[in-house]
Amino acid sequence: MAHILDSEFYKDGWGTEEMREVFGDVKRYQRWLDIEAVLAAVQAENGVIPLEAAEEIKRKARVELLDLEFVKSELAKTGHSLVPLLRGVQKICEGGGGEYIHYGPTTQDIEDTGMVLEIRDACRILFRDLLRLERATLLLAEKYKSFPMVGRTHNQHGLPITLGLKFANWGAELRRDIERMKEIGKRLFVGMLHGGTGTMAGLGEKAYPVMEEVMRRLGLGVPVTGWGSSRDTFAEYQAVLGIVAGTVGRIANEIFQLSRTEILELQEPLGKEYVGSSTMPHKRNAETSEFVVAMARIVMHNAGLGLQSMISEHERDTRSWRLDWHSIPESSIMTAKALQACIRVVEGLDINEKRISENLDMLHGMLFSEALMFHLGAKVGKQTAHHLLRDAVLTANAEGRSFKELILEDEEIGKHLSADELDSIMDYRKHIGTSVEQVEAVIRLSGKLAVGDESYEKSI
Repeated sequence: MAHILDSEFYKDGWGTEEMREVFGDVKRYQRWLDIEAVLAAVQAENGVIPLEAAEEIKRKARVELLDLEFVKSELAKTGHSLVPLLRGVQKICEGGGGEYIHYGPTTQDIEDTGMVLEIRDACRILFRDLLRLERATLLLAEKYKSFPMVGRTHNQHGLPITLGLKFANWGAELRRDIERMKEIGKRLFVGMLHGGTGTMAGLGEKAYPVMEEVMRRLGLGVPVTGWGSSRDTFAEYQAVLGIVAGTVGRIANEIFQLSRTEILELQEPLGKEYVGSSTMPHKRNAETSEFVVAMARIVMHNAGLGLQSMISEHERDTRSWRLDWHSIPESSIMTAKALQACIRVVEGLDINEKRISENLDMLHGMLFSEALMFHLGAKVGKQTAHHLLRDAVLTANAEGRSFKELILEDEEIGKHLSADELDSIMDYRKHIGTSVEQVEAVIRLSGKLAVGDESYEKSI
């Protein structure tokens, strides 16, 4: 095993069969041959090559017809990524038709255009799963929009929020990722047939008509100029993947943290064959969330490789080009798996409502310190109120006493705060701020922006 994605035993833990197929060797070779066949057909229609040759190329440009052992042998001899495949087709073409395959373009034209087609297929999968994960989070957001829970800052209990607001926050970020995916398509789904140095000289006088028709048949845009050394669109794709992975990783990490024994508010769904630990049967480890975070970090790291490939020399630099061959498939496959895994966890999330409520009251009323400070501050001044309440907090912590009891016993505070007022203030439902409104705003915005989802799906 050279890579975890290729392991017969572990590959399904790090990738999906659906996305692996997109970047598989056979599928990649067939894409290249499809581009060559379309090019030959269009060239024949424009009088560039004989019609009989184009028809023969179309008949024989099928991976299943090729002697792949011959292709492998030629790869070893030549060290060239495309010529051995072309020789394999030429070998089985009759009537000299194989002489006209790859007439005018350069290797990078075919392989980069093929990569664009791969990415387009990858985007279909990623977009579909982003929509599904967004729906799952927003369903939970709506259900729990007014359910109080503790909000945590600096890894400590802060002020009350609602569980729905947490889910809505995830959904809002996922929607931004969806919009990013929709935005990059117009720049990314563009092919190239510009030849060795980008002048299109190899296609002759019919260069533009041929290129435009080839791209139309491939469903790709026509570039304003060759982009052999311009890797910005591939870098942008990998940057967006890094952001998507960061979002999914953040969701998974939050579930991982909230599943801790000391917290135990959210847990992954249990499968019948689940094993938490090989030595401790009581463990319920957040294994899936851990995997998601690990994959997210790899994808985020690869975004840097995508940016590195942007620095290239002159009209072509294979060093940049080959970086994409490593990082784009790996990142696409791992992002797809991370999304799939996160969907399974969120859709089946085990929510411990009782524990959430217990944790909310863990500090015995200290979460109301801000509300009490503002209430007292209106009478004694904000800074004085802060000082009085801070003393009560320190005493409660030092003596293990109830914060509420200390407030009621404090003579200075008692001058300005009755027991009934304190009971009224210490109602978590009154201190969730605009949580409900924010949840509803996220759901509305998602619905509004989703209008453009269908047109994007059709475009890819």
